[in-house]
Amino acid sequence: MADGGSQAAAAAALANEVGGQALGALRNSFSMVTDYIQRGPEGMSWLCFMGGLVTFAFGVLGFIDIFDAVLDPLYYLVNAYQMIFGLATCIIEAPIEWVRQSNQLKKAQAFIYEFSKFLTTFGGRGLFYLFQGSLALSLTGISLQFILGCYMFFLGVLCIGAQYGVKLDSGAGRPEGDSPGLDRESDYIKIGP
Repeated sequence: MADGGSQAAAAAALANEVGGQALGALRNSFSMVTDYIQRGPEGMSWLCFMGGLVTFAFGVLGFIDIFDAVLDPLYYLVNAYQMIFGLATCIIEAPIEWVRQSNQLKKAQAFIYEFSKFLTTFGGRGLFYLFQGSLALSLTGISLQFILGCYMFFLGVLCIGAQYGVKLDSGAGRPEGDSPGLDRESDYIKIGP
């Protein structure tokens, strides 16, 4: 009986330690996300880029499972969409330094901004990220896809809030000319030559 009590105490101690570490990691993650949000558009852009990168990776992993193309074609199609939308998010939210250095990335951004003008505003990108989140949530129950879906939903809400004047930044933004179709003073579509 004493042996069972010591096992239960050891299990409780282990659960307490693991729970404490998980809570600490969650607290650190929340602090890091808060820091990026407070950096303004630059920080939010980095959070969105990372979300796009993870979305792309999950889409690729689901897309290479060719058995799903036959057994569950809708699941396979949603993974293909996730892969494409994740790549588009990475292109849209690429760090300014990368855009300056890569002509291909600059052309890809210009193409997306030209033919998907709604992505040139925070509100449009927010709706796009809400849609991406809903796709990720539709794939499975509680899993990494579920966490990704919640994260993309959160980013969508942040972007929509930024569109309607919720102040999250220190005033920093992308310098003029770094994103085709966008200027420094506003996040609206430029019309004209």
